[in-house]
Formats: sequence, structure tokens, C-alpha cells
Amino acid sequence: MKRLLSVLLTLAMLLSLVSVSAMAEEKELLTIDVYDDAANFNGMQTGWFAKVIKDRFNIELNIIASQVVGNTVYATRSEAGNLGDLIVVDKAKFPEIVEAGLAKDISDKLPECENIMKFKTQIDVFNKGLTGEDGKYYGIPTEMTDTSPVSLTDDVIYSTPKVRWDLYKAVGSPKLENLDDFLAMLQKIHEIHPTNEDGDPAYPFTLWADWDGNDNMIGIANVVQLTTWYGEKLKGSAMLKPDNTFSKLYERENAYYKITKMLNKANQMGLVDPDSGTQPWDTVASKLSSGRADVMWYSWQDGFWNSVDRLNAGTGFIFIPIADQYYYADADRYFGSDRMFGIGSGVEGEKYDRLMAFLDWYASPEGVTFQHDGIEGLNYTVNEEGKFVPYKDNALMDNLPVPDEFGGGGYSDGNNQINQWIVSALCVNPITGERYAQKYWQSYKDMTMTEMKKEWQEMYEAEDPVDWMKKNGKLLASPSVDFTPAADNNDFIALRSEVNKCLCDYTWQLIMTCATDEEFEAMWDEMVEQLNGFGYEQLYEHDIEVWQPEIDAKIAAAAAAE
Repeated sequence: MKRLLSVLLTLAMLLSLVSVSAMAEEKELLTIDVYDDAANFNGMQTGWFAKVIKDRFNIELNIIASQVVGNTVYATRSEAGNLGDLIVVDKAKFPEIVEAGLAKDISDKLPECENIMKFKTQIDVFNKGLTGEDGKYYGIPTEMTDTSPVSLTDDVIYSTPKVRWDLYKAVGSPKLENLDDFLAMLQKIHEIHPTNEDGDPAYPFTLWADWDGNDNMIGIANVVQLTTWYGEKLKGSAMLKPDNTFSKLYERENAYYKITKMLNKANQMGLVDPDSGTQPWDTVASKLSSGRADVMWYSWQDGFWNSVDRLNAGTGFIFIPIADQYYYADADRYFGSDRMFGIGSGVEGEKYDRLMAFLDWYASPEGVTFQHDGIEGLNYTVNEEGKFVPYKDNALMDNLPVPDEFGGGGYSDGNNQINQWIVSALCVNPITGERYAQKYWQSYKDMTMTEMKKEWQEMYEAEDPVDWMKKNGKLLASPSVDFTPAADNNDFIALRSEVNKCLCDYTWQLIMTCATDEEFEAMWDEMVEQLNGFGYEQLYEHDIEVWQPEIDAKIAAAAAAE
């Protein structure tokens, strides 16, 4: 019966595809300019995803990536009155975009988008907060879930220390009390793993700078994300502590100092890739895929290495607890992540109709499957019960060739360059009854119940990392609330830019150039003096005022859930 239902749903999708493709062929090719704060690629979308959307809508995507070409493109295009046809921006920017008349009122079309409006509750909450009116729509939140504001569905959290299991065992599987123990272990790993299988240099840490200052935070991203290992979360320029109070980022008792000093010590020990700070993310991604990094910290980085074959071989990356750490985690992003989809105010007529149809498809089971699971027959197969089964799960990391029928080229080269979704991978796929994320498929769980995972479970007496954190009182989960920080005025935009540049420049120097602890401490004091000279304290007080309403809402949400 399950298989029959899956077949019927798939058939309906195929019939719909035939209809949509026929209509697409009758229409002229449209180029959609996508202004995109999430993209790591600038230029025309090519490859298999380009073919998918051309076949369905006869559109092509021109990605304008601020992370690649620089943030000045935002000001330049805003001043010209045309940010883009499709807009993907940080939530903090969206109110000013609407106020400036750069985003279109989509109230006439959005209610007809049945796939997007499955998230009506979340969309209504955001847009009423934006406009103050019911039924008035400008924006669509990204990565909304179908769970609840206090659910923590994932079995891993966004940022944790992860090491290759075979290398961890090879150096004696040491229990780690603190970061000094962590570095001592990594030094032993580096001694036995100085290169990858091809003889290219490998290091525990390989860092990159092109994400610095993003996502409403100042400072270098590689440090900012690791501050959550100690229960702290940066809000603008203010460090949120585990007790819901704020502290200045540069205070020595805070995690920004602790992580920066740890990375400097690692560099003094020869454990940091010397290309760090100058190499772009794309270069780092290739190093992750080729076994040239011994530490990962983002949950999604596993996709560049942890194939089923490697998990079976015991060479996958996995969370290694450090005893003095308490891990900050956001609950399921029920109300969406920190970005928004919008439509440019100049979009009219046929382009408007087709772009809204594209967005609704983007939130449909077929569209979401392409985004999160890839191509049937390449990335996964379908079993007798209608469930997905991993197939070539190394397609992304190894840039496997794509069949000509899907556009040819390499898989990762043709991957969706928008790099942002409406529907979270945590949502349930109605075609399979399982979540879109591969790690929740029963087939994947069966395939990856490896000796490596069994050994980890036995060693840590837990089912998975989140289970271990809960059992050991190490998880600090923060409820999901709908909150958009107030936009900076021009004075604070300039101030934030100056403070961020100063902080980033000094942090990279602290990590990569200080040869002694004494030199590090002296440079830290110099950095604090310079930051305060640029007006950091004024920015800090401003950010506390901006972010305190979110903290109050989270406290209320947690109390309501008890």
C-alpha cells in the first residue's frame, strides 16, 4: 500500500511536470536576477539545476552574490532602485528594503501558492510584524519547519568539535577535559596524518575569511561559530551569555577570546593551514573533500566527507565531547532562519507570474527533494516501500558526472546556487513519510549503523550527540521565536563596518602572526583600545537594545513550554 501511494504521488508529480514543461516551452526564456546574500557563487546558474528549472519554467538564474563580489553591490543596486528580481537577504535588511520600495507587495499572489502557504502561520507572524497588517505579504521566511518552536529534532547541533574517528582511535581515544587536551590530541593526529592520501598537506584546522561579518554578527566567522561551544551566542557586537545577560565581545572571560587564543596556540603548534585567512571557502570545501582537514565544526560539513563507504570504514567525522564545554543550540527554526525571500518591486506581468510559480514549486515536494536530496538514480533510489535509499552519496564531495538527461557536467558544479531554501530539510516529505534530510531515512540509518557508530555509542553511553548532551546536562537549547532586529541607520551602518573591519583584521593577526603568548596578550590589548577608539562601546549598547526583545521572547517561550 505504501509503495502504491508513493507511485501515485510520483505519477501525479510527473504528470504535473509534463504539463508544466509543455507550458514552459511555449514561453520565452526569462533571465531572473537573483540578489543573494546566501550564495557562494556569482554568475549564471549552470548544470543540472539550471536544466531542472528551465524545463519547468523556461527561466535561467543570474546569481548576484554579495559574499563573492562584495557588500558594496547591495548599496549600488539599492541606489539604482533595482536590487534584483528575486531577493534573498538577511532578515535585518528586509524592513529597510520594503520601506525603500525595493520589494514587491505579493499579497495578490502568495495566498494562491499552496505549497508555500503550508507555512501560513509562520509567514503571517513575520509579515504582520513587518507591516502591522493581517493578510499583507512582502516576504517569505527561509528554512521553516513543520515541527514546533521548542522542538529540537536534530541528533546533532549546528556547531560542535568533530574529528575523524579512525584518527581519534589511532591516538588512543583520549578523554578531553579542555581545549589544551583538544590541541594535544590534534598534535598527535597531525604527526600521524600530515598529508592526505595524495600527499597533499593536511592540517587539523583550515580556515577561511570570506564569511566574516555575515549573519548580523561582527568578527571572523570561524571564531564566532565556535563560541557556541561554550554556550555563548554573538548578537551583533554583544556576546549573549548562558544566563541571558550580555557582555562585551572582547572581555577575556568570553568565548571569543578563548577560541581566538586556542587557534593562535594551534598555529604556534603548526596545526593551522598556512593558507587560512587568504583562501576562499571554495578552496576549503575542496580540502574537506580530499581529506586535508582533521577538524570540522559545522553540522553540514559532514557532507563533504562522510559517505556511507567511509562511515562503514570507520573514517568518518563524529562529535568528540570536551568536558568543560556547554553547547548552545537553537531549537528547530520553526519561524525560519535569518534570511528572507522577496520579489523585486519592478517585477511585473509574465515575469511576476512565472517567478511566483517558481517559488511555489521551490516549496513543493518535488522542488524540495531536488534541493535536499538531489536526483533520483544519481543521489538516491526508491525501494519497494516507496522510501528513499542513498545511492551515490559522494556526488557532492566528488563532483560526480551527471547523466546527460539531467544536464550533464559535474554534480556540485550544477548544484542549486541559490543556496537557500524555503522548506527546511527537517520537514516531512509527503512522498516518503520521512524527513527530507537523508540522515533520518530508515534506509540510511540501517546502512550507517556501522562499527564506528556502535563504538561511539558504547564509549559515550548515548545514541547520538544530542542524546549525550541531554544526558550530561551539556545542551543549552534556545526556543525559536519570530524576531527581526531593527535595521541600523546610516551612522550605525558605518560604525558597524569600521568596528567589524578592525576586529576581523586584528583577529586574523592574533591567530596567524603572534608567536608567543605575551605577543598575543599585548596585541589583544591593542585591539581593545582600537575597537573602543572606533566606537565599539556605543555599538555594543545599541546592539543590547536591539536584541533584548528577542531574548525576552525566548525566555517567555521557554516558560510557556514548561
